[in-house]
Amino acid sequence: MSSFHAALVASTNIPVGDHIKRGGFNVDTIYTTAGAAAVVLAVAFYVRKRVTSGVPGKLQLAWETVVGAVSDQVEATLGPKYRQAVPVAVTIFMLVLVADMIEVFPGLYHNTDFLPSPTADVNLTYAMGVVVFVLTNAASIRARGLKGYFKHFGRPPLLMLPLNIIEELVKPFTLALRLFGNLFAGGIMIALILALPAYFAPVTIFFSVIWKLFDMFIGVIQAFIFALLTLLYYQFAVDTEGH
Repeated sequence: MSSFHAALVASTNIPVGDHIKRGGFNVDTIYTTAGAAAVVLAVAFYVRKRVTSGVPGKLQLAWETVVGAVSDQVEATLGPKYRQAVPVAVTIFMLVLVADMIEVFPGLYHNTDFLPSPTADVNLTYAMGVVVFVLTNAASIRARGLKGYFKHFGRPPLLMLPLNIIEELVKPFTLALRLFGNLFAGGIMIALILALPAYFAPVTIFFSVIWKLFDMFIGVIQAFIFALLTLLYYQFAVDTEGH
């Protein structure tokens, strides 16, 4: 094996997915998630404090534009009764977006030079998937009643009952693994680029910048998809006429 190949193989031995653990918990995921939530809450409270019925500020205008556009789109495509799910979907979008953007900033990772996004930790994405699962099933029980909720799993044909139950149970896993897989893969690519031998420095710098910009785009898309699927799952949950 040439020295080039040996260096390239050695460069793949990188600690992507490693976390700072305290008492069995991934504390880096905890404090980055808390940081992302703090940013979203800070912006929300700032907008609320400065909200006005007159000429809105730039931040209020931007927030109203996002919420209004999503609400109008949901009402146009799904119906007015689904507008109540918009605040949850927009909040999830903002939280996932901020969390995805964390790894873009250099100098924050605990053992290289970047901090993995908390959404690249499957523990967080599973937690978010479970939250969406609980919210949508609670909405389904409110819309159908407890009897109707269990009855809709046996909608004709009855042979589909096991598949209908499995379909509902796997929703939080598909939500979680879709988000985790894309963000984790982005972290691997950045780490691989940064781990190239020193004589690739000019190429490393160029491609690390390009990939981080691409990673930002992926973060926006994944945040949008997670919020969109939340809205669709809510629609399926409260639609008493079936899927």
